[in-house]
Amino acid sequence: MSFFDSLKNSLRLPKKEAMFHLNRKGITQTIGYLFVLLLALFLPDMVFSIMYLETSVTEVSRGMYIVQFLVFYPLLIVFLILVGVSILAGGALLLCKALERKLSYQLLWKLTAYAATLPLILSVVLKYAAVPNVISALIFFILFVFYMYRMIIIYPKAPVRS
Repeated sequence: MSFFDSLKNSLRLPKKEAMFHLNRKGITQTIGYLFVLLLALFLPDMVFSIMYLETSVTEVSRGMYIVQFLVFYPLLIVFLILVGVSILAGGALLLCKALERKLSYQLLWKLTAYAATLPLILSVVLKYAAVPNVISALIFFILFVFYMYRMIIIYPKAPVRS
């Protein structure tokens, strides 16, 4: 039930109430949420690649490929989650400094993880609609930066030091 609660609040961002509920989630719940979300978004690709595997091209038996896929694909997803969200959170930290807000990197990491939900879903939908990857990536980043900007400006400015 925690996944659906996180998904509902992620889709309601950048509202204050949604941010309040998502900030109460722990980092392990956030990583688990991202893992389940990415698994659900890329499950059709996984099934398609297993069903239409050409064994003569890959030189690996279908069974061995499936075992490797089931073992290494989740590890790849976790790696992509950690690296991708960390890089985006670094960009959000720069945005935070430009807007003169004082937010910790840990908070920005969680906000980044949840703010990427709708842009990710939209990117996957655009992929199936045969939209070029460049346009899909551009839409992702524009929407993501808009969400992060709206969420960061909710927090008060950092006090001016004399």
